[in-house]
Amino acid sequence: MSLMYPGTYHGIAPTITTSVLINQAGPAIQLYFFLDECYEQWRCLEKERKKIEVILTKTFFGKRTAAVANTNLPKTPPNPTRVDHLIVKLIKEQAKVSSLLDRMECLCNVPLHMSIHTALNRHYLAICITQSRRKKEIANMSKPQQQRVLTCYCFIDTLLLVALKDLAATTRKLRTALWCALQMILPKPVKRQDHYVEVTHRETCSSPYEGYSFKL
Repeated sequence: MSLMYPGTYHGIAPTITTSVLINQAGPAIQLYFFLDECYEQWRCLEKERKKIEVILTKTFFGKRTAAVANTNLPKTPPNPTRVDHLIVKLIKEQAKVSSLLDRMECLCNVPLHMSIHTALNRHYLAICITQSRRKKEIANMSKPQQQRVLTCYCFIDTLLLVALKDLAATTRKLRTALWCALQMILPKPVKRQDHYVEVTHRETCSSPYEGYSFKL
């Protein structure tokens, strides 16, 4: 049986219900929830980055920029978990987004807004924090069972949960920053004057895009 909330718009009630359930759930369920959210944001970021690369290639056809190769990309550790795979995937994607932003600056010969670089740096910091929490978790698990501090282990789990939550949020903000950067460097629409306009004594409603040409 579904619960209906009076006085709310369609689609809002399920979101509120999900948020309440996540807040009331235990740390393990919250950890899986934010881990799934991180993977979803990573997939969206990768998809949008590839789409922007295609748009830039078509828009600035023939204008090449120097490619920046990052050779310090990490490798997946032995017996990796989903968190380990996520960290490696996001570090690689972050490097590609950073290279793409550098390419945008070269194409327009103007530095991008500081907020875009801030979003990139905060995303990198969130990845580093998540990686640090994961290393502490591995170090604690590698100890003999009698030497493990359960309270400390639970605390590290909570820190990892917080790190994943922030990682999902910063990845989403980086997607927004990447979209804003694209809007800044795309050529503005050029208005054309039409010298053959028939004027009638009746007012007509024209299209809002009439007289503009978009080059992509």
